[in-house]
Amino acid sequence: MYLPGQRQGPSPIILGLLIGFLVIVLLALRTCTPQTSENLRSRFAAAGATDTAMQTAGAPVISLPEPVQTWGETAIAGLRGGDKVVPITPVAANTTLQVDIESLQQISGGLQIKGTVRNTGQQELRVPLSAFRFIDQTGTVYAAQGDAAATLPPNASTTLDLTLPINQPTTLTMLVEIPDADIHLELRLLTSSASQ
Repeated sequence: MYLPGQRQGPSPIILGLLIGFLVIVLLALRTCTPQTSENLRSRFAAAGATDTAMQTAGAPVISLPEPVQTWGETAIAGLRGGDKVVPITPVAANTTLQVDIESLQQISGGLQIKGTVRNTGQQELRVPLSAFRFIDQTGTVYAAQGDAAATLPPNASTTLDLTLPINQPTTLTMLVEIPDADIHLELRLLTSSASQ
C-alpha cells in the first residue's frame, strides 16, 4: 500500500533490466580482450650454466626483506607438498609485453609453470618460446626445445604452459628476452634464504 510521502523502491522490472544490462556489459568487456589460439607450450631442457647466461640474468641478486624470504620458504614448502604456488614476482612488463605467471606446481614430469603473455604494444609481436629461459639455484639454464612462437596483435594474449625438468627447486629466475623488440624482463619465481 502506498501512502503519500512514503518512498517506493524501484520496480522489479527496472531492477531486472538493470541487472541484465550489467551482465551484458561484463560479458562484452570479457570478450573484447582478444586471445590467440596459439598457446606457448613446451618442455624445457637443461642447457648448462655458462658465464654468458649468468651475465644476462640482470642486476646482482640482493637480499630480500624478511617477509619476502618467508613467502619464498612457504612457496618452496608448498611445492614440495604438491601444491600450486604463486611466484615471488608474478608479473613483469614493459611497454611492449606483459608476462603474468599464475602458478608453479611440481608434477611428475618436473616443474609446471602456467601463465599468460600479453602484447601491450601498438604493433604485432612475435613471441618465440626461445625468448623464455630459466636459471635455477645451481646456475643451470633451462631453454625451450623447438621453435614454436605465438604472433600477438596489439592487446592480444596467449597462455603459457611450460614444464622444466627440475625437482624441488629452491631458487628460480625467469628471463624473457626478445632483442628485436627491445624486451628484457626478469621474474624471480622462487627464492630461498639458504640460496641467497
